[in-house]
Amino acid sequence: MRKKQFEPLLISEFVEDTFHLPMHEQNYYELVYIRSGQGKHIINKFELDYERGDIFLVSPADKHYFNIHEKTHFLFILFTDSYFMQNRRHQKLYAWIMELMNDRGLRESKLHMTDHDRLIYSHLMEAVRLYCITAINQRSQWLFDQLVAIFGRYKEISEIQRLPQAHTLHIDSSISAYIHQHIFTPEYLQLKTIAQKFNLSPTYFGIYFKKNFGSSLREYINMYRIELIEHRLKSTAYTLKQIAEELGFVDESHLSHFYKRTKGYSPKAYRQQQTK
Repeated sequence: MRKKQFEPLLISEFVEDTFHLPMHEQNYYELVYIRSGQGKHIINKFELDYERGDIFLVSPADKHYFNIHEKTHFLFILFTDSYFMQNRRHQKLYAWIMELMNDRGLRESKLHMTDHDRLIYSHLMEAVRLYCITAINQRSQWLFDQLVAIFGRYKEISEIQRLPQAHTLHIDSSISAYIHQHIFTPEYLQLKTIAQKFNLSPTYFGIYFKKNFGSSLREYINMYRIELIEHRLKSTAYTLKQIAEELGFVDESHLSHFYKRTKGYSPKAYRQQQTK
């Protein structure tokens, strides 16, 4: 496929036994589709297994690499923030795409898809691949609509994946998405701030949240912080000090106290158990 630097949209594919780039950053946002093959996606010190049908998001803030175990066919959709924000109408309609791309929790984890989801994506991706195999029409409305559909389905799956298991689908999943997108910036997760974001009074929002999520806002946030801590503890590349700084704790002692109060054992004990 034709490849030009600094275009708003690039689509390329590679079939490789060894990934063609070292650990690297990039100028573009990326959606990576695994057309075939197996291996590991290493992103920001995390190792995520991949197989046929998997999808990964990557932003310019990330460092990533693919450790290929079985010859892999990659399809890369690379774009700048200007592609989906071409005019005022697009800015209002498609701001959620950039919110997805800037969500670290999504980029540093694997999207869990059903066989049905993978089948849908195989058709969407193949259509885009075939359409762009000789050239990319940057102004194609058809191509734009297909890419919006690809990201739209990703958004739906990720929102369902993040809801508590007891949740029903009529709940406004945008609240959950907001919390996950801002987990690394605690100032955005104050009850008053979130209530204002969703045009509700703080008192009503607290009642609404507990009724529909089965826990208080603070409990929900703390459980997600525990999930992120454990995700990082599984990687020996992260020190307790780094985890504490990243998640807004005063120091590693504060993190350890928070974790032990919730789980009943220390983060060091959890890490030792995972590395046995």
